Amino acid sequence: MNITIFGKNYNPSDSLVKITEKKCAKLAKRLGDGADLRFTVTLENEDYTTDLQITCEKGDFRVSATSRSPFDNLDIVIPRLEGQLRKQKDIDENGRRSDNKND
Repeated sequence: MNITIFGKNYNPSDSLVKITEKKCAKLAKRLGDGADLRFTVTLENEDYTTDLQITCEKGDFRVSATSRSPFDNLDIVIPRLEGQLRKQKDIDENGRRSDNKND
């Protein structure tokens, strides 16, 4: 799994990079070794926007969050991504979303 962190109007700190890598380690087993994670952290008017784009064998995913701290954004984007991966897994296994079953 390749993790790349970019900054626009912001230089990602070493602690942000380490925490990002640590939190993304949990995603490695779901995404596989060939996954590319691209974080873009943008500072604009004292707000940080974190965009996460993922390319893997399961598809392409994109998640975004805005708050006053880039660290808080990590706590938002990673669970959102996990939700997207769960939905995709349900679609792959059942051919439809599990919450819309009409059995």
